[in-house]
Amino acid sequence: MDGSWSVRCYEANPLVYKEALISAFFFKRKFRDFKFFNRAVLDRNGTVIFHCHKGAWTDSSKKEFTEGYTVGSNALENTPECDIANGRVFRIVDMEVPCVDINDILDEICKADDKAEIYIKCDIEGSEFRVLPRLLRSKYIKKVKQLYVEWHERFWYKDGMEEKLREKATYINRLRELNVEYFLHDNVITTSADDAPVRERLSRPLRRFITRVKIQHPSLFKRH
Repeated sequence: MDGSWSVRCYEANPLVYKEALISAFFFKRKFRDFKFFNRAVLDRNGTVIFHCHKGAWTDSSKKEFTEGYTVGSNALENTPECDIANGRVFRIVDMEVPCVDINDILDEICKADDKAEIYIKCDIEGSEFRVLPRLLRSKYIKKVKQLYVEWHERFWYKDGMEEKLREKATYINRLRELNVEYFLHDNVITTSADDAPVRERLSRPLRRFITRVKIQHPSLFKRH
């Protein structure tokens, strides 16, 4: 990326947004057109309840607390109480924040520049399961050259994780059909030997479930 790029950034968490404004000032000087919004990217406009993590306990015993831990903050209807990737238990504070439709973002970009080539990094803590279907139905999907997605199906570890894996496979196949170059970042569910300690922290039923899904959907567990 060089200074000729037009960049749009969205951060839903009001607590993180305030701190990130310092970095945003640097990037605003670096690029021709840089805008940074305190909004959640979803499949609609309006507002949404955002579950902000104001610190976390290292495990369910709640003996050790880490201030400033914001990882995993999300806009999910059923927010997880902990992250099975590392065992941390969240201290959650709900805030109402504005949200913007991904299609409206693309519409604004493409109306300003009908030759726009779009590159998307999507790390939105589970809301990819709402945004990706909307994006794939958009007439602007043909403008998307590359898509980077971090997946969070693990947030449905109590119920619905298998369904989310099936959804994920559907979206990946559709991206292939559309010839969109994409890159995946999977958490927890992996075949890497380096991540064996993470797998050992999972419950035995969940480890069995992951192994079964690997057999049924092997393409989900490798880079594309």
